[in-house]
Amino acid sequence: MTMEKKARTATPKWLGIAVQALLYLNREDGQLCSSGEIAGAIGSEVTLVRRVLTRLVQAEIVTAREGREGGYMLAKSPDEVTLADIYRAVEICDPICPGILPKPEHNEFCTDVAVAVSEVIEATEKQMLELWDAHTLASLASRCTQG
Repeated sequence: MTMEKKARTATPKWLGIAVQALLYLNREDGQLCSSGEIAGAIGSEVTLVRRVLTRLVQAEIVTAREGREGGYMLAKSPDEVTLADIYRAVEICDPICPGILPKPEHNEFCTDVAVAVSEVIEATEKQMLELWDAHTLASLASRCTQG
């Protein structure tokens, strides 16, 4: 196994999986849910859901019980978990919009462009997290259909 595979770099897709998994766990009102059940409910691969849930457990947003009767459940009230908390827990390594970040080439111009765009992306992310701190899992759940 390569070091890259061991690192399991989070992508922006992981954020969507995290939010959906947490909203599903919120609907289950304290019941333990298997990773397979969560993956089926949100239409994702079980192994990817487990990787995302591991990050949420490490951030103490979700608790996990191992074994045959195990599963996952929310560790905190949905009113205490913000979208910014979820974003930080997932630890996305790539920019949310990777296509706008130019790759620095072997010349000064491209490097300058990459630095300038990176600074804008960092400022944007800071503002995004400030806004996301105002939105909780509970407020998001109230906007979703409970069908």
